[in-house]
Amino acid sequence: MLATVLALVTGVGGPAAGTAAAAAPGPAASSEALTVYVSATDGDDDNSGGRSAPLKTIAAARDALAGRTSAEARGTVYIRGGTYVLDDTIRIKGAENSWVTYAAYRNEKVTLTGSHELPADGWKKLTELSDDTLAEPQYSSNARLNTPELRDGVWVYDLGAHGIDPGTLYKNGFNWVQQPFAPELVVDGGTQTLAEYPNGNNCSTTDTGCHLWGTGAKWKADGPQDLMNVDLDARFGPESAWNTSGTTPRAQFEDKKQLVPDPEQRGTWTPEEMRRMTPSVFAVGGRAATDDRYRRWAPEAVPTVDDPGTRGFGEYRDVPVQLDPRWIENIDNTKSETEGWLSGYLGNNYANDMLRILSWSGDKLYTKYPSMYIPQDSWTKVKVLNVLSEMDTAGEYYIDRYSDNDVLYYRPQGGTIEGRNTTLQTFDKNFMLLEGTRGVTVRGLAMTGSLISGVQLLDAVGTLIDGVDISNVSMDAIRIGRTTDTITSMPDYETVQGGHDNVVQNSYLHDLGGGGVLLGGGDRTTLERGDNVARHNEITRFSRLATYTPAGYMYGVGNTFEYNYVHDAPHMAVQIMGNDMRVNHNHFYDVVKNAGDMGVIYAGRDFTYLGNEIAYNHFEKIGGSNDALYMDDGATGVRFHHNVVNDSKSGVNFNSGHSNTANDNVFIGVDHSGHGGIYHKNGETRLPLANSWVLESRYNAFLDVREGEKYSATPQTVAAWHEHYTNGKQKYSDGTPISYPEITEWYVPRVTETGEECTASVYTTSGTNGCSRQTVWEDSDSVWVPSRVEIDHAVIVGCCGFVETNVTFGEPTSVYNQSRWSDRINTNSLLATSVADTGLDLATLKFSDSGSVAQSYGTGWVAEWNRSLTAEGIGRPSRGDTGALWSTVDEAARVLADEPGGDVGPLTKAAAEATVAAEATDSSQERIDGAVTALKDAIEAYRDTRPSGVTVTGAHDMTVGQSLSLGVDVTPSGADQSVSWSSSDPAVATVSAGGSVKAVGAGRVVITATSAHEKTASGSATLTVNAWSATKTYGEGDVVFHDGRTYQALWFARGEKPGASATGAWAEIGAPVTCADGPVRAWTESAVYTSGARVVHAGRLWTAKWWTRNQAPGDRSGPWDDKGACSAG
Repeated sequence: MLATVLALVTGVGGPAAGTAAAAAPGPAASSEALTVYVSATDGDDDNSGGRSAPLKTIAAARDALAGRTSAEARGTVYIRGGTYVLDDTIRIKGAENSWVTYAAYRNEKVTLTGSHELPADGWKKLTELSDDTLAEPQYSSNARLNTPELRDGVWVYDLGAHGIDPGTLYKNGFNWVQQPFAPELVVDGGTQTLAEYPNGNNCSTTDTGCHLWGTGAKWKADGPQDLMNVDLDARFGPESAWNTSGTTPRAQFEDKKQLVPDPEQRGTWTPEEMRRMTPSVFAVGGRAATDDRYRRWAPEAVPTVDDPGTRGFGEYRDVPVQLDPRWIENIDNTKSETEGWLSGYLGNNYANDMLRILSWSGDKLYTKYPSMYIPQDSWTKVKVLNVLSEMDTAGEYYIDRYSDNDVLYYRPQGGTIEGRNTTLQTFDKNFMLLEGTRGVTVRGLAMTGSLISGVQLLDAVGTLIDGVDISNVSMDAIRIGRTTDTITSMPDYETVQGGHDNVVQNSYLHDLGGGGVLLGGGDRTTLERGDNVARHNEITRFSRLATYTPAGYMYGVGNTFEYNYVHDAPHMAVQIMGNDMRVNHNHFYDVVKNAGDMGVIYAGRDFTYLGNEIAYNHFEKIGGSNDALYMDDGATGVRFHHNVVNDSKSGVNFNSGHSNTANDNVFIGVDHSGHGGIYHKNGETRLPLANSWVLESRYNAFLDVREGEKYSATPQTVAAWHEHYTNGKQKYSDGTPISYPEITEWYVPRVTETGEECTASVYTTSGTNGCSRQTVWEDSDSVWVPSRVEIDHAVIVGCCGFVETNVTFGEPTSVYNQSRWSDRINTNSLLATSVADTGLDLATLKFSDSGSVAQSYGTGWVAEWNRSLTAEGIGRPSRGDTGALWSTVDEAARVLADEPGGDVGPLTKAAAEATVAAEATDSSQERIDGAVTALKDAIEAYRDTRPSGVTVTGAHDMTVGQSLSLGVDVTPSGADQSVSWSSSDPAVATVSAGGSVKAVGAGRVVITATSAHEKTASGSATLTVNAWSATKTYGEGDVVFHDGRTYQALWFARGEKPGASATGAWAEIGAPVTCADGPVRAWTESAVYTSGARVVHAGRLWTAKWWTRNQAPGDRSGPWDDKGACSAG
């Protein structure tokens, strides 16, 4: 019992109760036998894994528990503080590795890292290297630092000499298959900057100081024309042809090739084929040309170009599309950069891209690798990266990979590397991979330094990732599920292996090349929920290396992103690609800083993303001309309510979708509460619509049966979707049914007889073939019609309400806008002059009952708002100091071990609750202090229940055969009254477990009651059985007790005191001797014995055959029968 208690209160347990989601409940504590300890400092994988003999690696701990755990018997791996350098992923797979907690022991700092530490003694100051050293080949590129200002303060590290892989810089960007990113230098926990020009990353979307620009026209900026495309239209075609020309990679995806005459040529090209497509050539001007700066970035040469003969589509059939230049050979790396890149925006304001700088000649800069979209001078906004000659600012670094030089150059802050912790991230694997597991918890671990994603879950169920700190990973922090190998705009893009009921909470995800948490899970065919959750996290400084990598990816069905604080990022914060999602109670701050045509929350190009709720959020400081919510290219069915949008260009953008609502929101400092396009704007006969194949294919996959087409639902799928979205059983968070009662009538306009999509060739204004104005552009159930859009009860502090798009068709004249199909556009809007006027407190997000909102909407509306929306509890909880609590837990364990005897139940419970509070990653200081107080009180109460005294009550003298019930009084009064009873002489009297005494022989006996708890206290009573009485008459053989001796009457006696005369009526008989079967009296010469009497004599047990006196046992013919030796029991 005590061992179990001590195990509970000294940290041997599973996840803290109540920390997991309802879908992933906190499991019971593990036993001591299923607890393994790991230590990076003094562990050994040959050890037992006990607290005093820890293992060295987490993988060994995993193996030690393999196959031994279950939901009823969890395992725990306690990881002691230290740094664990990984050479491989920690793989946790299948049932045999399920039901295990991996946790930092008692909040000790545990770091898993793939980074190579760069010890201080490996760094050399460049200006202190000898001429002979600098003449060595690996240092040859140092000559590009050709001024004292550039050389001073630079340090070098010979990676090759230390066996460290310098990694590779791959082409990455929007819609390109993602590759591992290049190694990154981390100093004192902060990612340093790859040598760049221009310097800086804090510019707004229109500030030209941080990038090289084209004209800047599309950004509404005055671009200095640093880089301007050469022969743009001749090489690629005009911007308007980007999706039809076939001259750029994006036009070589299946969705853009549906008009290619030969169906066999409509497939998506491979990434290798795309990378060989025609790259940009730039005319250099502006800052890039000042002092011939661009000539530092590459060798001088006009590259040789091979033309394999591939051409564009249609009118671009004569345009070569794979003019892939050859690499420049024999570069003089002492004069020219060898691996420079352009990184940024080239063809639009939402898709970042990378071009390799190949060479220059005259005023032209040649590149290798194409941009995904047709490049445009009006969009060009890039940085030059990975150029040693531009390493002029503290914090910049460069890795010279040319000719296997493998030397790292770095300009540290303060000019010295001394006293700094420097690491190079070269690990291109996940830290942890959970596949096919159930009930695994990862708690309190830090992970840093991977060139891909941090933690990957595949087909995992009931995982809890709690209180982790993931930083400096080049892709996403945590991925629940994986995505298929295509781009997001393709109909077959989806997430798989997302599992269900997985939770990421109370974590800090920061300094990420990609995004925060990918929440896959759920089946879009059946609409089965994933119920994966990210909550109470802080996610910041993400999307450093790629766009469209948000803090929360909402993919699949039925996943939740809530109570998160998301801030400081250049692009979107949440992307929705699925159904029945909740994005609620989050604070989004200072995001979408370096992009356009984007929203904080984005969904696009799908009529089937239904049931999604965005509510109770605070959107604050949104960059550029962007929106809080952007429903792009027909995205449909969102409910946006009870949000505060503060400091944004606009609130919502409903671009051509239908059944989108934005009601009961507050918009502060906006140009307008929202805006939205409609498909009609491109013209009545502009059919098919842009992206119609993708829109129709995605629609068909779930809501239409299109036999013979690549994407088609089954009748069962359509019926299931109709039932799901009309029966009212699905609910938003406020209990409102998720319902689209018209869904059974929705349709894609098609030719009635053939089922083909409506095109310009078959469209007539008043036709009857299914492709008329009424069926395509006016029927509220046509997916091309923006019907059932609502913007109601909008509180607007600033300017204006929702801006509709108005389009007029002629002959006959008809006007189209969102209001044509809705009577709730800009209804019940309240335009206020100031926030104070509304009664809104921005600190709490609560309304007063006296502001203009309460006066206009009523106190009921205000009460509902105040009940639902709060600024509290958002983001990563502030965890208190648990040192005092752990000390008190240890004290409780010592008390239980060293001071036994109290009632262990309440103290054990209090200690277990204190351990839960100490391990919980969301414990506030108030909760921790309360747990300390409660446990200390429990310790004192336990000590108050330790018995200090026992008093036996109800005792008195007895006669043989008499029974007596004794009582007991255990002090103090709160102590357990349980006792155990014993008799000093069972031959005189026996006592039962309940204190019942039975007198069996004359004599004096001590009856003792001892505390049942560790026998720390006892009390007793002395009883006399058959005490001699002067007034009683005794017959021959009667036995009495007198003056501590036992006597037997030899004949009739009355009034004669036993022991008064040696020749009198009383003969003393012997004291009992204990044999195996109990006490037996010693033979006494003067005593009278009758048949059956037992005695001990000469060490043997004898039984009388008949009446006898003065005849000693031993004569076989005498009155005694020998029963053998009297052996002690």
